[in-house]
Amino acid sequence: MKVSIRNLGVIKEAEIDLKPFTVFIGPNNAGKTWLAYALSGVLGHYGLGQYSRAYIDDVVKETYPPLDNAIQQVLYEGNAKIDLVQFADEYGEIYFNNVARQASSWMQEFMDTERLSFEHLEMHISLTDTKDAFLNRILDSPEERNLAVGQSQRKPLLSLLKETGKRELYMYTSTEGSILEKLPDQVIKETVAATIFRVMHFGLYEAVNVFVTERTAFTAFPIFQNIGKQPSTTFFVRRLTEPVNFTKDLIGEAFQSSTAKRQREARSNSAINNYIQLAQLLEKQILGGGVDFSTPEPDPRREILFEPTKDTRMELPIASSMVKGIASLVLYLRYLAKPDEWLIIDEPEMNLHPEAQAKLTEFLAMLVNAGLPVLITTHSPYIVDHLSNLMKAAESTQPDAIQDKFYLHNKDAFISKDAVSVYFIDQGKAENMLDDDGVIHWGTFGTVSDRVSEIFFEL
Repeated sequence: MKVSIRNLGVIKEAEIDLKPFTVFIGPNNAGKTWLAYALSGVLGHYGLGQYSRAYIDDVVKETYPPLDNAIQQVLYEGNAKIDLVQFADEYGEIYFNNVARQASSWMQEFMDTERLSFEHLEMHISLTDTKDAFLNRILDSPEERNLAVGQSQRKPLLSLLKETGKRELYMYTSTEGSILEKLPDQVIKETVAATIFRVMHFGLYEAVNVFVTERTAFTAFPIFQNIGKQPSTTFFVRRLTEPVNFTKDLIGEAFQSSTAKRQREARSNSAINNYIQLAQLLEKQILGGGVDFSTPEPDPRREILFEPTKDTRMELPIASSMVKGIASLVLYLRYLAKPDEWLIIDEPEMNLHPEAQAKLTEFLAMLVNAGLPVLITTHSPYIVDHLSNLMKAAESTQPDAIQDKFYLHNKDAFISKDAVSVYFIDQGKAENMLDDDGVIHWGTFGTVSDRVSEIFFEL
């Protein structure tokens, strides 16, 4: 999927090809994080919600004839159907560009800034390279929604149903006479449009999960851990940016998770079982200890504990900064991760020793190969260099023979160069740093290393 962005803060013009593993490198204050955050807003739940409300309230004037016809048919005939795969094929790219076009109206609130204007923000999305995968996900996705009025309603007034592997979304009523006698036409429009937009939006990514640099606070301190359960106990001087809210809510959702429920999901879904195994690998091979909750089920006194040895357990605030930084990823994989969710991780190398950074690079590639696309921002030459090694290893005809050369000793970390994109973000632009041979040209790090050496010899 290709995305072009103009006039996003310091980013004046950027052309990005989002691959399963996307890397933004560059100096501080160059716009890497803002670029990642803006993408999360447009392609995630926030952009979906903003656009759905604007469409339903007629704030935006775009039309989708098959959708509009289906709404009218439900209103006057009581039932309708729409071929969602065909609809996505014809209108998918149009829809996402409409979502992106509206971003200029909400980006200021999303970024929580009153001093910067996004009036001239432009974003364009091309689905050409990902069209087949996009349509297949829509085909495979089930959808069911029932709209009832009142607690005593025996049958829903309006039902929407799409079965896995079926193209059609069916809309039908269970009331005699005109549906308008029971429901306002605005409610019907809202239900049908929001459902179809949601299916289409999640055809790209099932969810967008953002791990901001502030994640260490959310895992370490009870005041943050209880945000989702007791909003009145929070003490923020000002509101949080939406990406920070994403991380907060993600960890809050993990706090509410049930071990038994997750185990049931794992038994019926091999991908989820794999994510649980990956969480254990992350603990063992990188953290050097276990991270989990103090109780197996949600509890008001539940907290995150770190177990560096079998007989030692400690509260997370007194664990190392590395543990606090990675704990959220462990909990996400163990309790929440589902296939086709997109992970955006701001500076994953934060507080990590160089060897741990190399291990984490292998681990992130394993996540990608396990069906979880990843975008990272980084300042780490170890991550960038080792990613080159992983792409080179993917070309080997004997992966089993070379896997022990790597830190995690696992060939699942080898990743095709076709699944990777690397961009140098600086001076308002994004430059592709990955050539056709899988070589990353990362002068931003090498120049500094050379200058440090020159100073020594000059002295």
